[in-house]
Amino acid sequence: MKKKTVTLVTSLLCGSIMMATPYWYQAQDEDLTNQLSNIQQQITNEANKKSEAEKTIGTVYEQLHAIQRDLDTATAELKQVQAERIQLDKDITKTEAELKEAQARLQSREKVFYKRVRDIYINGRLSYLDVVVGSKDFSDFANRMEMLKRILQSDMDLINTIKTEREEIASKKAKLEEDRAKVLELEKVAQEKQNVINQKKAERQAVLERAMNDRDTAERAYNELMASSASITAMLQQRAAERAAAAAAASQGGGGGGATWVQGSGQLAAPVVAPITSDFGWRIHPIYGTRRLHAGTDFGVDEGTPVHAADGGVVVEAGWVSGYGYTVIIDHGNGMSTLYAHNSEVAVSPGQTVSKGQVVSYSGNTGGSTGPHLHFEVRINGEPTDPMGYL
Repeated sequence: MKKKTVTLVTSLLCGSIMMATPYWYQAQDEDLTNQLSNIQQQITNEANKKSEAEKTIGTVYEQLHAIQRDLDTATAELKQVQAERIQLDKDITKTEAELKEAQARLQSREKVFYKRVRDIYINGRLSYLDVVVGSKDFSDFANRMEMLKRILQSDMDLINTIKTEREEIASKKAKLEEDRAKVLELEKVAQEKQNVINQKKAERQAVLERAMNDRDTAERAYNELMASSASITAMLQQRAAERAAAAAAASQGGGGGGATWVQGSGQLAAPVVAPITSDFGWRIHPIYGTRRLHAGTDFGVDEGTPVHAADGGVVVEAGWVSGYGYTVIIDHGNGMSTLYAHNSEVAVSPGQTVSKGQVVSYSGNTGGSTGPHLHFEVRINGEPTDPMGYL
């Protein structure tokens, strides 16, 4: 009996397991399916990220340049709106003054008009019959008629003047309302432009933070900057070679091709009067511990500070330079040149001759800059050297 019972229980358990097995596999299949779905979703997300990344501009400084172009456009548009607002405020002030004067004139003329009406009411209007009857002779009649015409004309002129001035006042009031409505619209547009500026500044900051905190991005940004610096070196050396070739040709009687060169004094003056915030030289990256060259001297100045040529010379670059932002490079002759970077705007053009102390740019925060300052370089034969040895 006991054996039969065990057999029965065993059979029941086996049956239960066999019946439950399909459900267990089904649950496992669903779990695997969900996992596969999640993996596929992750793959899709990564593919989308890659696709979006491929659509974006490749290098750090190209991104900064693109953002800077949008920022410059928004800033210029905001300045235009602000200029329109200033002009509109002037127009409103002028219209208000004119309106006040017109109202004063109208009040004066209405006072005369009301007195005239009151006099007519009290004394009665002189009629043509009164003129005829009261005349002594034809000459007196003619004189009286002329006087009557003048009085009537004066009354009509006064009425027309009052009418004109009332229309002028109504027109000026309408213009005031229109201008005030424009002011409100300009304030709205100005706020929209300011929002765009703030957005672009935030985008720029985000790119810079990635360049500072992400090892690969930071390394790529530094390599881009070094490549840009090397390009400047090559350009300056080529310029020096062309100058030497022209001088050699001139000494051999072949002429210099009409080329003229501007020589500086060789004594450099500081481009701005400000404290130095970063010196020339090699430094250790605070996060990654790698050695990096700071090829110039940084001066701590606010955005928009005038930057002066350290010496006389010829402008060889004035515009956007990758990593340096808006940059001016001046060739002073004798293998010496100076570079002024991270400006908000440049004030000279390539090929322009500048004198020592002339304003060549306005400081800013463009390119690979994390705050307003002037990056100043001195290059000898194209190679960066410590500016403090020449100032």
